[in-house]
Amino acid sequence: MTIQALLPFFRVILALHVISVLLWMAGMLALPWLYVEHAGMSACDPEDMRFQGMERRLMKLAVNPTMFAAWSFGILLVLTPGAVSWSAGWWWTKLISVFLMSGYHGALSRWRRDFRDGRNVRTRNFYRAAAGVPIVLMIIIVIMVVMQPF
Repeated sequence: MTIQALLPFFRVILALHVISVLLWMAGMLALPWLYVEHAGMSACDPEDMRFQGMERRLMKLAVNPTMFAAWSFGILLVLTPGAVSWSAGWWWTKLISVFLMSGYHGALSRWRRDFRDGRNVRTRNFYRAAAGVPIVLMIIIVIMVVMQPF
């Protein structure tokens, strides 16, 4: 199903989608590095509350709204005639990668709640490794969209 009325706005929707994705990725690249620093603290450390505040603000004011915007504009693009070839393999690879990115977003949110509730058991090395996940997914997504290899 496509919506013909979206066609004149294709470039605007595409630009807004790219902007929101860039902002979403910026937050998802920054947040795990806050967790790296936070993981070394005890719950009674005075810096613990400061890090919790930074993490909460980054998630609530930047990461969550830009994910919502990226998905909203992405769905509008899918509904725009000619924007997506449902038979193209690159499209499905990109879509699966976006779902994985959204799952990573959910993991970041869960880890933030673990810090908030004093339940974090993950190490700094875990968060360092986790920081690479959005980079790998972003590389796959960009290659699929720009090169459309299959």
